[in-house]
Amino acid sequence: MSLRKLFTRLAALFLCLLLCAPRASAEDGDSLSQSLSRIFRNNKTSGAAVVVARDGEIVYQYQYGYAAKKKKVPVTPTTYFRIASVTKFVTGIHVMQLVEQGLLKLDEDISTYLGYTVRNPYARKTPITLRMLMSHTSSLNPHGGYPSSRNTLRDLISTDEVRKGNWYDETPGTVYRYSNFGAGIMGSLIESVTGQNLNDSIHQSLFVPLNISAGYAASLLANPEDVPDLYNMEGNLYASRSNLLERDWDDSVNPDRHFRITVGSLWMRPIDLCRLGIMLCDQGRLEGQQVLQPETVAAMMAEPAGQGGVTAPTPYGLCVQRETTLVPGKTLYGHQGMSEGLVSNVYFDPETRFVFVMSTNGSSNHLDHRVVRLSRKVFEQIWNAFGE
Repeated sequence: MSLRKLFTRLAALFLCLLLCAPRASAEDGDSLSQSLSRIFRNNKTSGAAVVVARDGEIVYQYQYGYAAKKKKVPVTPTTYFRIASVTKFVTGIHVMQLVEQGLLKLDEDISTYLGYTVRNPYARKTPITLRMLMSHTSSLNPHGGYPSSRNTLRDLISTDEVRKGNWYDETPGTVYRYSNFGAGIMGSLIESVTGQNLNDSIHQSLFVPLNISAGYAASLLANPEDVPDLYNMEGNLYASRSNLLERDWDDSVNPDRHFRITVGSLWMRPIDLCRLGIMLCDQGRLEGQQVLQPETVAAMMAEPAGQGGVTAPTPYGLCVQRETTLVPGKTLYGHQGMSEGLVSNVYFDPETRFVFVMSTNGSSNHLDHRVVRLSRKVFEQIWNAFGE
């Protein structure tokens, strides 16, 4: 066979492979979507969205079910979700912006920012620091007086009041205890040092520069028509869109009252949450903007034990969880959120620049080795398709 004929045949074969590849990819995508649909259906999911990135680009999006079941309104790419405790992850990014600006210090006594002395009554010599709040080693007990809206933050944690039920009998920094109470105080610190309402502060520094539509209340969102109904684990309505939009937002600067917001109140679109994961994979840079410095990103993911006053090992860095059970032999980073039937997850792998985001407005949320079983099953399908 002549070289010319051989080249012609090879060229024809190469062209055939190119033409066949898109069809195979589409078939694979259809198969993946069918698998995800089955998983969501089997876990009583009302509505959900999945977004995946690889190498800095969004490579897959999937929406399932309804934003409003009674009216048959489907989930779309623009549907917002309340992301529950993933709020801590997003707020943590903003907190680290303030650390870079010098407004907050990780190992400063939070009493400095709040204007009154804060001490665990069981360990009065040890200051509580921002690093402890963000790594869940502050010794604050979320089962004390925290849930009551009657109390101010000062009522609950100042040395003058001495409410022992709000603290564990442990020295701050020496034991890991996941604490919504501790993480919520981030909101108070943000308002104390910026002089801005929490929502205004994060918008100015993070959301507006990155063109992110999000807010700590549904009524703050730019497109209220994209707010869904919320459902419990059994698929029953527990908060309608109209009810969510009617809830008042306190736009004052009030650190003594705004200590529950950063626990789990944030509303965000999954694609924007995925973009924040891309930013952390790319050492703090997103779409030409340096959101955080590379050393700051590394600090958020690192084990905090041995830094500042933290001596206890903890699965959290600075509002970033290290998850070792999703992929054998690999550590992924991110956060999980659960509330009523809501489930939200963001996990990312800096090595492969893989980012996984899933949010629901109602589903089963039983845990399997710390991760919601639904999330684990969806992640497995996504990792097999895009992560390996």
